[in-house]
Amino acid sequence: MILVFGSTGRTGRALISQLLKKGEKLRIMVRNAKKVRELRLQGVDVVEGEIDNYRILSQAFERVDKVYMLLGNSEHQLFLEKLIINMALEKGVSLVVKQSSLEALPDSDKPIPKLHVESEQYLKRSGLNWVMLRPTFFSQMLFLCAEGIVKADKLAFPMLNGVVAMTDARDVAEVAAHVLTTSGHSGKSYDITGPELVSFETVAAILSKELGREITYTSTPLEDFRARLDQFVEDKWRVNAVCEEINFLANAQHGYTTSVVSDLLGRPARGAKDFISDFRQAFTPE
Repeated sequence: MILVFGSTGRTGRALISQLLKKGEKLRIMVRNAKKVRELRLQGVDVVEGEIDNYRILSQAFERVDKVYMLLGNSEHQLFLEKLIINMALEKGVSLVVKQSSLEALPDSDKPIPKLHVESEQYLKRSGLNWVMLRPTFFSQMLFLCAEGIVKADKLAFPMLNGVVAMTDARDVAEVAAHVLTTSGHSGKSYDITGPELVSFETVAAILSKELGREITYTSTPLEDFRARLDQFVEDKWRVNAVCEEINFLANAQHGYTTSVVSDLLGRPARGAKDFISDFRQAFTPE
């Protein structure tokens, strides 16, 4: 059985879908089981509770062979991931796959990459078999810009002239499902990216072509972006950490792409054009 932490986000839900298609026995641990009723109807075993509750966490690990660890970024993320790793060691699971970040570099002083580095190191020292999946900027971040694109034909985001290897969460989920269901991955770190580096000027041009109307890019102040996140993200630590990450990417003078998606899945990674084409409706006025 595979135990998945982080099943309610875009990547997690896509992963569950992939694993169900492969016929895997699945269990998820969530805070609120009401949010995943449809998954239970599909045969997914659901454990409701908090990770820091030893009894419930132990229950979640019963008869589990492999674990996928994808926790939302928070001030307590490292603490909670250590609890999961400790329980995996106690229960003798055969593999822990952690979703980390391409920006998780040893010398990083940014909150999110720093905690990922520490968690990666803790997992590696645990003695467990491990795999790290390290995606970068998600294409799904464009959904945050959808309202401005629909109402004003403007792609507004605080990216300045920075470039990113825009990565589709669906690709990350497929790679994760592959790693969890095939052999030969233990002890490997996979840096997952899209097929090309793109600026937001380029993304605006792709939007214009795909939507059939001119979309212009405006690099908005970071504080405007922060104010927007504040509207739907209650965790202020997370808001500040995400803003620091965006600011880092906006000012980075380098970037790179990898062939991990094509190497493991035998097909090209989805690029910005693929994402926009697939979700054209989200950027189109009703």
